[in-house]
Amino acid sequence: MKRIGFYIVKLWAYGVAITPFSLLYLRSDIFFFLVYHVAHYRRKVVRTNLLNSFPEKGEKEIKGIEKQFYHNLCDLAVEICKLLVMKPEELKRHVNFTNPEVISELYENKKSLFVALAHSGNWEWFGKIMHTLSPHKCSAIYKRVKNDDFEKLMLQIRTSYNLECEQMIEANVALKTLVARRELTNSIAIVADQSPHGTEKDYWTEFLHQDTCWFTGLERMAKMLDYAVVFAEIRRTKRGYYDVTFKKICDNPKETENGFIMEQYVRMLERFIYENPDNWLWSHRRWKHSRRDADSSRLINK
Repeated sequence: MKRIGFYIVKLWAYGVAITPFSLLYLRSDIFFFLVYHVAHYRRKVVRTNLLNSFPEKGEKEIKGIEKQFYHNLCDLAVEICKLLVMKPEELKRHVNFTNPEVISELYENKKSLFVALAHSGNWEWFGKIMHTLSPHKCSAIYKRVKNDDFEKLMLQIRTSYNLECEQMIEANVALKTLVARRELTNSIAIVADQSPHGTEKDYWTEFLHQDTCWFTGLERMAKMLDYAVVFAEIRRTKRGYYDVTFKKICDNPKETENGFIMEQYVRMLERFIYENPDNWLWSHRRWKHSRRDADSSRLINK
């Protein structure tokens, strides 16, 4: 049954992929009606996340953000499918880099970097053409999909137009892979707002009025490898079009205090979300852990 489900999804994805842009968002609107009004996909999760994150906003404004988020989510789904057939030139017309010199200057200085992304805008489109920014050896760190068939499909979608220039690195072997590539000047995309297990080893700080834990892999790898860290804002300007703006967090991570990189990333992301509240992935169960549980677990394990 799982195999049948996969082929249904793959057929649907290719059907969406060959849809011209003039009709693509009609499909998205239909998808929105089904997801939001019929299936009620994670409506309680999204509403709870929004209410807790924006206590100053009224019910009408929260509902407006919620509905626009679901429109954006459905747009994202069809846009990711579109990557199966989009040509590089076409994708470049849809993703505008406002300050690419931030990346190219790092390459001129022979500096490798992490591009710290978030689940905002269309991070998949960014990952597909990030190799056009500079001659860096470009890769993206990703978490493997458990289903082998879907894993192959996602890798097919994410694979660069220039196979010699980019590769996907599975998260569990990311550090080992990058250590082996020390002699190269690398640019590594990493989505850093994933939710960890909620232990005392995670980085904890207030984010959107809530105590929030974060993976520390970005900071730990940056310090070990001495990679610069740049935050990428991916802002939706209109349907199917995005501006990417780079904001440097640090050039020399080994000179920063522990926690500095993560705190800067969190604050930059928080400001971006306040400015673009419907643009983030609110359906993610981001606050399922508490620091109190993490502290209790630490005491028990002592």
